[in-house]
Amino acid sequence: MRLLKTGPYPPGERTLQLIHLWGEDIPPFAVLSHTWSRDPDDEVLFADIKSGIAATKPAHKKVQDAIKISSVELSEAINSMYSYYTAAQKCYAFLEDVGSSERDLDSFSQARWWLRGWTLQELLAPDLGTKNELCHEIAPITGIDSGYLNGSVPVQDASIAKRMSWASRRRTTREEDQAYSLIGLFDVNMPMLYGEGGRRAFLRLQEEIMRINEDQTIFAWMKDPHDQDARKKYHGLLADSPADFRSTGATVAYTAQSDQIPSFMTARGLRLTLPTTQKNDGVFIAAMQCPVPERGFNDWLAVYLVKLPIGSEQYARVFSHQLASTSRPGQPCEIYVRQTFPQYATRTLYPLHLFHFRSLSLSSEHPALAEYRLEEVLHVGEKTTVRQPQPQPWSRVPLLYKMNKQAHSLAAAIVVRRLYDGESFVLMLGTSSEFDVGFDVCEIPDDDNRNVECLFNPQPAGRTMRLLHHTLRVKVEERVFEGMKLYFLDLELQALAIESTLARIFQDAFGSLAQPTSPESKASLVPTRDKLRQSLKSIVKR
Repeated sequence: MRLLKTGPYPPGERTLQLIHLWGEDIPPFAVLSHTWSRDPDDEVLFADIKSGIAATKPAHKKVQDAIKISSVELSEAINSMYSYYTAAQKCYAFLEDVGSSERDLDSFSQARWWLRGWTLQELLAPDLGTKNELCHEIAPITGIDSGYLNGSVPVQDASIAKRMSWASRRRTTREEDQAYSLIGLFDVNMPMLYGEGGRRAFLRLQEEIMRINEDQTIFAWMKDPHDQDARKKYHGLLADSPADFRSTGATVAYTAQSDQIPSFMTARGLRLTLPTTQKNDGVFIAAMQCPVPERGFNDWLAVYLVKLPIGSEQYARVFSHQLASTSRPGQPCEIYVRQTFPQYATRTLYPLHLFHFRSLSLSSEHPALAEYRLEEVLHVGEKTTVRQPQPQPWSRVPLLYKMNKQAHSLAAAIVVRRLYDGESFVLMLGTSSEFDVGFDVCEIPDDDNRNVECLFNPQPAGRTMRLLHHTLRVKVEERVFEGMKLYFLDLELQALAIESTLARIFQDAFGSLAQPTSPESKASLVPTRDKLRQSLKSIVKR
């Protein structure tokens, strides 16, 4: 390390010397903790060095004497800084913006020193000095309990979430330093990579922490509730910055169990074991080994996860602006929680892509109309040899269809029939581009022209498609199973009211009676016959 020797010196020698010492040769020393001047013009900028005016600024002496000559030396200094402050005989904290004659607490509490990232470890590491006498004044300013300030409780005993919360309101000039300034606080080492960005640096810090600490409060963070993106977007289990721990500093961890598998990062995301329970809406509650502070430190704190369509047992955190809780954690499951979500993630390619009819939900203002069935296959593209799933009462056709990975390709056309009156339409499923699914509906074509391929105009999933007597919306969930990509289709079908006129009733009745009937179609005529009788009685009364 480099030390500035202030004496004693032999007569005639200069009063200051910069010396390099290592290991046991290091003598007792003092360190100085400070922030830059209140006047930003005092800082030495690169432009000042180029213009030749750097030497005229007050801060030039520090830059000249203490600047690191290489990135290796800089990295070594930052990784060792916490130990330097711990080993110091004295630490002088210079609050540049608090006058020497000022004694009021307001001026003291508003000093910039309390808000800078690097000064956090400079406050906590030294265990000597007047901070012991001032800890009751410092605690409310910093949010750090007195025990950690006066040394009666080791800093390393604080949970990861608590230590992160201490840094949540602090700022650094360089965004990467938000992570680098916490290295000593968590007793880890990592290289400095200025230019990687604050988010990436903080992610690396958390990965290093997980290598030596099983404390799952590292996952107990929340985004700002006013952040609209946090309510919509996927997120990983690791936070983006210390600010995400601002409101979770009270979180502690249950004692680590010996059979708990450590968490670690892989190419598929963070691999870990969590007890999970699936809710009715498909969202999973994943319990962490942390009690709930608001419940007297009982039960389990949890996060919300959803299963991703890009691989087996891969998940993402959702609703990252809030935490969940549960009194009954589910069975432990080994899962992967992805940290990044590239735009092409939903366009992943597999040897076989299949459509799978999963559910049919029906609605109508008239309950009698809300009965439909997948009745007949008008067209099928490439046949699949994959074993069909169990048949469903609402379908007389196969439930699996192979998707052709070409643009505007029709995979299947299915006749969907309303049981009440036989009103039918064609549902078409296929692709709009090579990897994007699309759907369309049309009225039943004439018997002479049952080629529906030319009618296929694919619409995106989730769009409501309207016909004269029906509306249909197809919701899609992508899953990967045994090397196949499955598009699970949930049909939401609404029956529109039929025009209840005598002409319509007679038209329905005689149109049906004029056709050869099977036992099933005879049964379907019963409602029409009853309506016809009621209408005739009404006419007779008039």
